[in-house]
Amino acid sequence: MDPLHQREDRIDQALRARGVGMVIGWGDSLGAARADGKRIAEFIRIDITAPVLDHARIALHALLPELDAPLGTQIHYTLHGQHRMDAATELGWQLALPPPAKDQPSRR
Repeated sequence: MDPLHQREDRIDQALRARGVGMVIGWGDSLGAARADGKRIAEFIRIDITAPVLDHARIALHALLPELDAPLGTQIHYTLHGQHRMDAATELGWQLALPPPAKDQPSRR
């Protein structure tokens, strides 16, 4: 099993335990092809729903580094009727970004 996928349940459980939200979708982005031709997951995408969105985002910003989520990890949500995402970068969390145009719906 891909180690990035092992985090999904832990993330969902942490959000639910804190009463701040839940994971409603999950996906990963594949990295470049390796010498054997296989592509492995490079970063994760988490789609959430939350009664108070800011509480869930704050919890995830703290939790994901503890779970060694890689740079590029994305948290997707709806804000004021628009699809937005937070992305983990070398400079820290970039907030409320529009998702890339090529983004496909997540899978779980």
